Amino acid sequence: MAHSSFSSKGETMALKYRKDEGLAVLALSGHDDLQRLVRVLTHDESDGEKRRTQQLLDDPSYRAAAGQGDLRPAWKAIAAELQAYGGDSIANAWRSLTQDHTGVAYREIVIDICDHLKLGVKPSTDIKELEDQLLVALICGGKDKFEPENLARIMEEVADGAGLKECLQGNVALDDLLQRIAIDAKVSYLAALAAPAIASTTLPFLARLTLPTVLAVVAPRMGAALVPGLNVAAATSALMLLTSPAYRVTLPAVLEVIRIRRRVLLSPMDAREVA
Repeated sequence: MAHSSFSSKGETMALKYRKDEGLAVLALSGHDDLQRLVRVLTHDESDGEKRRTQQLLDDPSYRAAAGQGDLRPAWKAIAAELQAYGGDSIANAWRSLTQDHTGVAYREIVIDICDHLKLGVKPSTDIKELEDQLLVALICGGKDKFEPENLARIMEEVADGAGLKECLQGNVALDDLLQRIAIDAKVSYLAALAAPAIASTTLPFLARLTLPTVLAVVAPRMGAALVPGLNVAAATSALMLLTSPAYRVTLPAVLEVIRIRRRVLLSPMDAREVA
């Protein structure tokens, strides 16, 4: 995957959104959530500088929305930027000329990440199911660095900090929580909050996704929960397959979309009141 701002002729290639069931949820998200996603797509987490390949900040619809202080009208431009990062630059240019869109569908981006994690995902019409499998993989990847009971404790503290403690019933067992991700909207949202924090011990570029309310309860425990004497090389496991430049954009962006989708799903349950 490689996203380029230029066509094969060296001309700037305009963002063109393709209809995408996986990203339609952005139309229901708020300004703050979109702003977080934009930051991931347009700025390098290591130095805070604009990404050389980003196009979004120059897109007319984005600039107009940003000028009004409300990014919701620009959700398609934001989605198109993510789609472009998931595609090869030459293929993107060809699609722009022949198919009136750039980039690939969100589903393809998620499947590509899952394939690199060697998850062996099953073909599914439900994008949330694919996302759930990714969340479980990222949390389980933490077993290389944390004892299972400490992982469960981290998720419990995240739930408490995010106002979701009522979704945990009695003693918290990690395996039970992971099984409930697919069937319990609040546990799924909890996983979307906890997964970046847990995975960031191996992939530091995910730390920026940790919400302040989550960071406040997780940070003090992260060091104490590490398994003593762990071989660092073994701890990296399959997650290290996602350290290439392309995944440093697509993985955090997908995790932001995952969090947004679960926040929207919780809307009838007063999701706006949680972190």
